[in-house]
Amino acid sequence: MKVAKKMLNTFATTLLASSLMMCAKPTLKPEKPQSVVQQPSAKPDTLNSAIGTLPDAGTDPTLPDTSAPARIITNSVTTTITVQPSQWYVDGSNLPAGAIIYIPAGTRGALLLKNIKGTALKPIVIVNKGGQVVFSVAKTASYALKTQNCKNFKVLGTGTAGVNFGFVVDGGNLGVSMDDLSTDFEIANIEVKNSGFAGIMAKTDPTCDPATQRGNFTMSNVIIHHNYIHNTGGEGIYVGNSFYKDGVSASCGTVMPHDVKNLRIYKNVINFSGCEGIQVGSAVAGCSVYYNTIVSPGTSPFASGQNNGIQIGEGTGGRCFNNLVKNAPGNGIIVLGLGDNTVFNNYIINAGENGIFADSRYTPGPYFRFINNTIIAPAKDGIKLNSVIIPVNLVINNVVIRPGTGVFIHPMNSSVKVTALNNYTNNDVNTCKFIDFNGGNYHLQATSPLINAGTNASSYGVTFDYYGTKRPAGAVFDIGATEYQ
Repeated sequence: MKVAKKMLNTFATTLLASSLMMCAKPTLKPEKPQSVVQQPSAKPDTLNSAIGTLPDAGTDPTLPDTSAPARIITNSVTTTITVQPSQWYVDGSNLPAGAIIYIPAGTRGALLLKNIKGTALKPIVIVNKGGQVVFSVAKTASYALKTQNCKNFKVLGTGTAGVNFGFVVDGGNLGVSMDDLSTDFEIANIEVKNSGFAGIMAKTDPTCDPATQRGNFTMSNVIIHHNYIHNTGGEGIYVGNSFYKDGVSASCGTVMPHDVKNLRIYKNVINFSGCEGIQVGSAVAGCSVYYNTIVSPGTSPFASGQNNGIQIGEGTGGRCFNNLVKNAPGNGIIVLGLGDNTVFNNYIINAGENGIFADSRYTPGPYFRFINNTIIAPAKDGIKLNSVIIPVNLVINNVVIRPGTGVFIHPMNSSVKVTALNNYTNNDVNTCKFIDFNGGNYHLQATSPLINAGTNASSYGVTFDYYGTKRPAGAVFDIGATEYQ
């Protein structure tokens, strides 16, 4: 039986929160410029071994997994530059594809990366060298690490073997900001903490410049994984704009935010975020949010409805699966998406409102699917549905235990169309017969009533469980996020 390791057991409990709306940005104060980086030069480099070790939090058999140690291979013609601590920005206009930008170990101020453009096959890599790099700035600074007009690049804290988080981003209104038409990037192995607003933000706000608007710019091929984000003033991870349908006001009138396509957010640990743990908006195609651990979010929301665990926001489709969400003051997972959303194999524990809440916003799609989730002790309803526009809400093979209202599955009115099959409801978690629920071992004992009690959900793409085990293990699906082996 494949059993995924628990992600980053040594970390403190994480924050789970997601909001109904976008948090407002506080006023920004830019960092004082220091100096300009020198032009790069081609030189030999000897770093050619596997570097860094990425923590493991399970395997998704349906998507490529980059959990293996990252490799940075160089040779005598590789272009490399080293960013000195006194240098505050890098203009990559003259950098060739495949170049490497080294940031040496130590504590430094904010860094702006601009005009860095690799190719899909030869991305430009920004990596720590010689140990851990700490970006230390005040919360009132605009950012600690930011990109402008960059494409096909990677920011990897994997430069030193034995150091899981080679970059530590401490402070800034935005800890890490992928901004100003940046696209096609990967962010991995970064610790982000003490931001005034979002820990990692990836979006370009639309303005009166047509280049920033939907139809002219799409942020594509974004991968955010294996990061540790904690004690943020706003969202832990914030990708895309929250107002997909109505747009935002500008001096030239209403402008529409750009689309996000091919987004993967996985294996991140998020503790004590001020607003949502993860919030995604405008991700119209190819969005997957999975294998994340989010505990105790919503510690300081800017307004009501911003204290959920994961928000699948307006304009967002795709899959949300195999996440652990604990102690969210709001909803464990809130779905406001396009209507092609499948939410499955999630553990949602001790939500302060509903385990899952679905609402209709811009929802032209055919379904919301809630399959094989395990929801324990929400303060209100187990699964609450206000998604009246959706042709069908599928609620299949879920476990709902001890909702505070006593309502396990709650269509809010007769216009909500629900198909509910093979869900297990009870007021005592012990009836599920987990191996050690309080200890975080959610495997099932052989006598669990959840075994072989579900309906086949393979046609909906549910072919594995929370731990990556194939479904069904026997002839019949089990109920809940875990399949018995």
